[in-house]
Amino acid sequence: MQSEPIQIKDLPIEKMHALIEKARAAGTTPEEYARRLIEQGLAPTELTFDEILAPFRRQVKESGLTDSELDALFTEARKVALPEKKKERT
Repeated sequence: MQSEPIQIKDLPIEKMHALIEKARAAGTTPEEYARRLIEQGLAPTELTFDEILAPFRRQVKESGLTDSELDALFTEARKVALPEKKKERT
């Protein structure tokens, strides 16, 4: 897919710093992070399950996590989250 570069003028410096920090936290460049934000903002409101999971799947693929590592990550997250949910109910 062919695309044209765009330039954003008059973006407040604090917004630019926030973009850089969020991109760094996501492990990507500010340009790629901004492109993802634009794509998300222009996405149809009713997405398929595959479309919803696409960014997550891309991040997992880019991270290099194996299936067993991803499984362990979710198992650990559940162990942490379930007791917290039980506390909230009481």
